[in-house]
Amino acid sequence: MATLAVQIAFYYLAAGSVASATLAVTRRNPVHSVLWVLALFLHVAGIFLLVRAEFLAAVQIIVYAGAILVFYLFVLMLLDLPREAAGPRFGAHWPLGAAAGLAFAALAWHAREPGLLPTTERTAAGGPPLGSLSAVGTALFTDFALPFEIASLILLAAIVGAVVVAKRKIES
Repeated sequence: MATLAVQIAFYYLAAGSVASATLAVTRRNPVHSVLWVLALFLHVAGIFLLVRAEFLAAVQIIVYAGAILVFYLFVLMLLDLPREAAGPRFGAHWPLGAAAGLAFAALAWHAREPGLLPTTERTAAGGPPLGSLSAVGTALFTDFALPFEIASLILLAAIVGAVVVAKRKIES
């Protein structure tokens, strides 16, 4: 009975994630899109909880739903929304984007075959259990320190770019 409840919860969260992502992309009002992205982040955090990755669920809520979404709202408030909303919603590239999304979905469907993914041990050789907080911290600050810093520089560049765009519009 417990596995049936977990499967029902997973399918609900997965369907909610897909629906939230679709609504976030298709809404004309950017603030509504941000609210659908919030719903998406909450559904993904629920999926993390189902697979007993409590740390990732907490990070999903605190970092993404908390900090990154607030950052998006600040950027939206700095931009000239009425002029952006007056243009067409999708450009001429939307069929290419839809084809790429369908190709990704087909690859994800194909990847669920059991023989494609290697099996992993639950504990690393002589180390903490995989997925634990100490294992994530050790990997983040040893093997992935450079990508972590590069990601922070990209976010900093995005913030500076938003401020520059907003300042140009105010001076004009």
